This record gives sequence, structure tokens and C-alpha cells, in this order.
Amino acid sequence: FEGFDFFALAQILPNIRHDMGISHAQAGVLVAVINIGSVLAYLLVRKADRWGRRRVLTVTIMGYTLFSLLTGLAPNVVVFGLCQLVARMFLIGEWAVAMIYAAEEYPADRRGMVIGVIQACSSLGAITCAGVVPALLNTPLGWRSVYFVGAIPLLIIAFARRNLRETTRFTEQVREHGIQTTSLTRLLYTPYRGRMLKLALIWGLTYTCTQTSIVFWKEFAVGERGMTDGQVGLSMTVAAVVSLPLLFMSGKLIDVIGRRRGALIIFTVTALGVFLAYTLT
Repeated sequence: FEGFDFFALAQILPNIRHDMGISHAQAGVLVAVINIGSVLAYLLVRKADRWGRRRVLTVTIMGYTLFSLLTGLAPNVVVFGLCQLVARMFLIGEWAVAMIYAAEEYPADRRGMVIGVIQACSSLGAITCAGVVPALLNTPLGWRSVYFVGAIPLLIIAFARRNLRETTRFTEQVREHGIQTTSLTRLLYTPYRGRMLKLALIWGLTYTCTQTSIVFWKEFAVGERGMTDGQVGLSMTVAAVVSLPLLFMSGKLIDVIGRRRGALIIFTVTALGVFLAYTLT
């Protein structure tokens, strides 16, 4: 759903601009407002230490489903932006809790591979989105149908997740120490502060690069390269399909050569890909 959601906004942004009469600059502000939800997700994910991983995952799935549907009903750009902001908060919360599950339930020597599989599933969502959006844009509902169709599988998952159990690590922690309540800034006063701040900076810069390049690529492809909705959809589908084996390999790579050296390779390839995506003719 993360892959579907990010690619959906990227593919329908020109259509939303046209339908709601906003400029390129206003579209940029819209994307910025929506991505505030990614920051607010921290407050939601933090509840996983109090409510449990399973309950927070349930809340995020249901919340994302509801606000995806509401996005399709948005009467104007302000309501669209607010619905997507909240949907993004739930979506990133859902993604983060999935990573917590992977980190707590799998041994260290297989953790990279499992996280790689989760990321590959994101590409499957992107493939689905890229494949169906050009057709959905031609329906009477236009871009709105993307959010209606995208919410259907979420309704199924919201029901199916009932058999998901709590992580063993959290269960044992509660049994031994009870529910731990800590202040919002506690991490800043631990030995982990330096590494946390470095990784936060790296992740912030990563989003600056990758999410900007994905969200605005269709605008670039249509405006600068003269591509059609169908050609953009095909390009994104091919990109997502080709990325699948690389994603699976990236997880295994960091298990074999280490997180630091693996990250160096992955970040270099990512930067090169973004550069070429906006310079090749």
C-alpha cells in the first residue's frame, strides 16, 4: 500500500492540478502539506510501545483505509490535502510497525532479507498502481477512482489481520516489566542519541531525494519529454518490475557485507538512478 499510495499521487498530480485549477507551485505546497503526515506518524508509531504492535497496526490499517476513501470524495484541494495528510500518517505508521515486526521476530542474520522482502512488496504495489492508473483516469470518476479502487484490498486486509499475533519480544517485555511509559525526548539523553540523529538526517535527506523525484517525475515526463499517461504508466511499471530483484538482493546484500557497506552501494545506485531519470532524453 505504501508503493501504491506514493505512485498514485505521482501519477494523478497533473490531473488534480487540471481538475482543481491549481498551479505547479501550489501543487508543490500540496505535496509538502501531505508529507507532514509522514512526520506526524512518529506520534502514532510511538504508541506501539504502549498499546502493542498488533493494536497499532490495526489502527493504522483502518485509518488509512478510511482516509483513502475520503480522499476520493474530496470536493476541493484543501480537503484533498488534509485527507491525504492523515492517510499518509496512518500509512507511514503502518509501514513502520511492519518494520518493527521484522526486527523483533527475525534473527539478525535474516533481518536484512526480510526487510528487503517488505520493500519488494512496496514495489508490487507500485506495479499495480502504475498498471491500473492510466485506465482508471479514463473512467467517469477520473483520478478519484484510484483511491476507491486502492481501498478495496485494504478492507480485506483489515479483516484478515485478525489472526496476526503480537510480537514475542513485546509480549515478554510486558510480562517482565509491564507497560513502559517514557517521555518524548528520553532518547536524547541516552547513548543512542548520536546515532539516532545521524540516521534521522540520512533518512530525511533520502526522502528529499527519492520522494521528490518520484512524485514530480510524471510532471517532468509529460511537460518536458512529451509523454502520455499510458507511456508514464508503462515506464513506472517497467521500473517497478526491474527493481524487484534488486530489492530482494539489497536485503541479502546487507546481511552478507554489512549494513554500512551495503548502504553505501545502495545509496550510490539510488543517486545515479535519480540523476539519470531527469537528464536522459
